[in-house]
Amino acid sequence: MIKDILVSLRIGEGADTAVDYAVSAAAALKAHLTGVAISYEIDIPPIYTEAFSTDFLETQRAEGQKLAERAVSYFGEATRSLGVNAEIRSIDGTPGGAAEQVGILSRLYDLTIVGQADPDRPGAEEVIAEAVLFDSGRPVLLIPVNQQKPFSAKRILVAWDGGRASARAVAEARPLLAHADLVEAVVVDTGRSKKADALPGADLARHLARHEKTVELRRLVPASGEGIVDVLLREVAARDIDIVVMGGYGHSRLREFVLGGVTRDMLERMTVPLFLAH
Repeated sequence: MIKDILVSLRIGEGADTAVDYAVSAAAALKAHLTGVAISYEIDIPPIYTEAFSTDFLETQRAEGQKLAERAVSYFGEATRSLGVNAEIRSIDGTPGGAAEQVGILSRLYDLTIVGQADPDRPGAEEVIAEAVLFDSGRPVLLIPVNQQKPFSAKRILVAWDGGRASARAVAEARPLLAHADLVEAVVVDTGRSKKADALPGADLARHLARHEKTVELRRLVPASGEGIVDVLLREVAARDIDIVVMGGYGHSRLREFVLGGVTRDMLERMTVPLFLAH
């Protein structure tokens, strides 16, 4: 069950689609919602510290606190409007340092919700999402910048490849799958499978059937010039999908995780909420 949700508040002007979605999710799931507000500080290498005056640094810090307070106010109004039980956690730090703190904090929540990075409003959303995905051991739900619909888990698409990350994502998403009228397992056939005679996703369907959930299997072949993400987004639109569940893929480099190409492409082009686990 999902009863304790964390949402990262967007710092800046305007509406916060991640907060709006998180509030609707908390109301629908009867969950407690915690908003984490970050007061950002400038990340200045020690060698350049003396180049910035104390007054400048204090002004920047005050501006960061002002923006965080504005985000907290938006969160408060949104939660009160739906009667959601909520609280605020505050973090101070540079974008990288704050993201690390959110990743650690999210270990104690059933689900963390983060907004998609907005190219028109630069922020730390992608860094925070990566920190939650790779550092927390818990799932993250990414919300598109242009998301308008409130929370719904009636129609869920599982991007399935039989790998470890996919299996983890399905296990973490089981509380959401319980709400679904349609669970569609999609296997994108790129021609690399060594088991051409096997029915892709059949084992997943059998597994979820034992949890009293019927799965519709779909094997999709990319058209000429299409990639995996193109196929998934086309299916999302055609089947009116509410949430996509997939493994958060990445590789290790110098002990840091870096998102794989498919995952990063999906984060940039997502059209519905994306549930990731690693």
